[in-house]
Amino acid sequence: MAKDLVKSGKKEVAVKSVGALVKHAKKAAKKHAKKAAKHAAEKTAGVKREGSQGGFRTAFHHMQRASVVISLMEKGTGEDLRDLLHRGVKLYEHAVEGEGGEEAILKAIGLLRAAEHLAMAGLYAARHKHRQKVAPPEGPWLEGFMAETNERLKRVEGGKRGKGPDLHPVAEELVRQAEEADHDPHLAFELVMAADALCFALENGL
Repeated sequence: MAKDLVKSGKKEVAVKSVGALVKHAKKAAKKHAKKAAKHAAEKTAGVKREGSQGGFRTAFHHMQRASVVISLMEKGTGEDLRDLLHRGVKLYEHAVEGEGGEEAILKAIGLLRAAEHLAMAGLYAARHKHRQKVAPPEGPWLEGFMAETNERLKRVEGGKRGKGPDLHPVAEELVRQAEEADHDPHLAFELVMAADALCFALENGL
């Protein structure tokens, strides 16, 4: 799953392409967005709904963390991850402009958090050379989280979709990949967290 090798100056950082996940989940996934977040912060000042500021801060936080990893990618790589970020940024901008009501920022949070966790999963998948040879703490928390996310995905499977009909199978695939990566708890955690974030966006009508 970790297929992209990115060179930035003298540093090499391997990142996991969301494309591999999308191909497993839905072969015809679109790859159309090539630009990351630009000037989104400048629009935040125009938001009138004071009670929703926490949501905007959360979405912006996830946006920036995902952008950190994406900024290390060479041009032409990681297109699906860039697409996920782009879609989240668009929803964020619509919410800032007062479009789509409160659901818009909730959808943005889901997509941007998913992009962040997928970016982190790529970093964990790339660290094999420096991985510590120690056993992780025992406990059923990860398995329980996977099962809970699977149940939530089943509940939203038949719901009305707006712009995210392609993301439900992607979320299911992320959980499956997490189950296969149970030998690496942090990688599995990031994958299932990404699935959880997509599920959150779907629950809010994406």
